[in-house]
Amino acid sequence: MTPSSSVRSFLLKGGMLLFLCLLLLFPAPALSGAKNGLLLWFNQVLPSLLPFLILSTLFLSTGLSDSLARRLSPLLSPVFRCSPPGCYAIVIGLLAGLPVGAKTIASLVEHGQITKKEGTYLLPLCNNPSPLFLLGYISVSVLNAPSLRYPLFFIVIFSSMLSAILLRPRNAAFSADRKKNKLPAELPAKSFSFSFLLLDSAIEQAFSVLTRVGGYIILFSVLAELLTKMPLPPFLCACIGSLLEITTGCTALAALPLKRSVLFPLVTAFVTFGGLSAAAQTKSVLAESRLPFAHYLLTKAAAAVISAALMFLYLWI
Repeated sequence: MTPSSSVRSFLLKGGMLLFLCLLLLFPAPALSGAKNGLLLWFNQVLPSLLPFLILSTLFLSTGLSDSLARRLSPLLSPVFRCSPPGCYAIVIGLLAGLPVGAKTIASLVEHGQITKKEGTYLLPLCNNPSPLFLLGYISVSVLNAPSLRYPLFFIVIFSSMLSAILLRPRNAAFSADRKKNKLPAELPAKSFSFSFLLLDSAIEQAFSVLTRVGGYIILFSVLAELLTKMPLPPFLCACIGSLLEITTGCTALAALPLKRSVLFPLVTAFVTFGGLSAAAQTKSVLAESRLPFAHYLLTKAAAAVISAALMFLYLWI
């Protein structure tokens, strides 16, 4: 075992033991956090993501995604320098948000429709909070600023796209990369084929993904609730909570007496990054794609900085 792996193992074991001790010392906050996480998953995440996950899986298995990719390619490929299947992933990611975007990228890589390098580039670009979450919950419920809905949405998405493009893997263009990996520049079109067995499989896969997502949401909601019992300043506590889980953390930030010029850029940055809960959800759906997760985190962190600066400029102008 290398020194770095032994240190990592020690930290993981220590973290799990500390978490267990906190659960035993503060059972009431732990129960409250678990309830909040479960309600968040059941009331918001499950109904908003389940249809997109089922349809995305069904599109890939029936061949409909190939048809959509070919039609979207002339518009999106010149802008994002990606293959036709990559264009399909961009659209699905923008419509459904995380972790559907990550699940779509992972499926395309596993099925050989895009290369690992292209998947690495597209992952942070396609895996953002959903439009409903940004336009509804964050803008209206958290920030109480309905007029900020579309500027916030544009800033978050544009920052993610810009950071993904700036930190895109270099070396070679994706067309050349496809040749090296023996992938055709244009994949042969699949004939559309639908059956209820495919639908059943898509439903099972969607619930499997959402069950894992729910577990991560509950776990990080418990951590965020336990954090409130620590002897920390309220602002620091809210920031750490936002880094863990953006829903409860940003709500706590909005409850503090902060100026708009401070609150709005902070919330925008945390929402763009997605929080460690969203990062764990993303990691869980990457499965066998083996996409480099460190690159994803670095790109999302850069996007968070860019989005905070853009929101500050927007408020100032």
